Amino acid sequence: MLDCKEAYELICEAINRKDKFNEFETIFGQNKTDIKDDNIKTKEVKQEDNYVEVKRFAANFYKAPIVNYKGYVNGKPQEDKSRYSEVISSTLLSKSLLKTWKELEPVRANHFDTKHTSSESVDMEQLQGTNRKEEILAKLLFYQREVAGLGHIFDCQTPLKTTQNDSYGKIDLLGYNKDDKCYSIIELKYRPSGSKETLLRCVLEAYTYYKLLDLKQIKSSVSHAGIKVLKEELPKYKHTDKAELVILFDEKSCIKADNGDYTNLMLRIDPNEVNKANYPSKTLVSQQYKECKELIDSTKRKVLRTLCEEILAQELKLKQIRFVVLRVDTESDSNYPTNIKGWSRELDRLYRAETLLTIPSKG
Repeated sequence: MLDCKEAYELICEAINRKDKFNEFETIFGQNKTDIKDDNIKTKEVKQEDNYVEVKRFAANFYKAPIVNYKGYVNGKPQEDKSRYSEVISSTLLSKSLLKTWKELEPVRANHFDTKHTSSESVDMEQLQGTNRKEEILAKLLFYQREVAGLGHIFDCQTPLKTTQNDSYGKIDLLGYNKDDKCYSIIELKYRPSGSKETLLRCVLEAYTYYKLLDLKQIKSSVSHAGIKVLKEELPKYKHTDKAELVILFDEKSCIKADNGDYTNLMLRIDPNEVNKANYPSKTLVSQQYKECKELIDSTKRKVLRTLCEEILAQELKLKQIRFVVLRVDTESDSNYPTNIKGWSRELDRLYRAETLLTIPSKG
């Protein structure tokens, strides 16, 4: 098995960007073992160090800037198969690098000791007074709980790391898919100016987080408010070891003249004027929506689809990967969350979701 440095170097070579290898320490600098003198290493220690190196690659690769490259590999014809994301996906598969994700395992003893609750008292003006709009949107979905087309949201910003030295992020949203009876590991992508992250990054990030999440802790949790509601109030809920990866994204952010006042996921996008509707300077379609429409086309992004299928093939408890666009629920007559002070139908939203593509497990 290749070590972390060799694996990253292979991918940089595949996309003709050896210059990007100098980013290695920045991307993979955390979660390293101490370097011991080879003369005193036992065979067992060397094997353990290699195991840690393998895990270090899988846990951090989604953060590499090259994973977000959107054009074509230099020196190759501008064909679908020469897209950066296609070449990187192909290398992960052909060099058996995707298998390194199988070595990842949860490190946090309790994901749900955060006291997150969807019924906590919230002031909308204070909540919106920041530029972290993706995080705010995640919280609004958590407070809504039931999102048509998505499922029941029972946690947000679920922590995965156990120490500050761990480089792992947080799961944006955890849900329960009532139709398919599985948990949803939801990777949310949103920016008022249009998210630029590639589907390759989204899929690898969601998969990494799935591997670092201990689903059994959902069953054993007794104090987390969202899980209590899930267990006690959701009809026909039953704990399962099955899950799905959900890539959740905006279609586009529109100027007001393009119906942005009806379709934009958030209107309070200026933290200095949170009680006034604001719009982007021009209408922008999100990168995820554009790429998903191409992924639906059987002639495009074939290797990315194959990568998704191989993830499902090596994870028997993953049922599917869903690509879902988030919409404003203009038809809903539901009441807004009563725990949110200052919530306004003129400025705030209820949400629904639409699945554009599901890649199912063949197992």
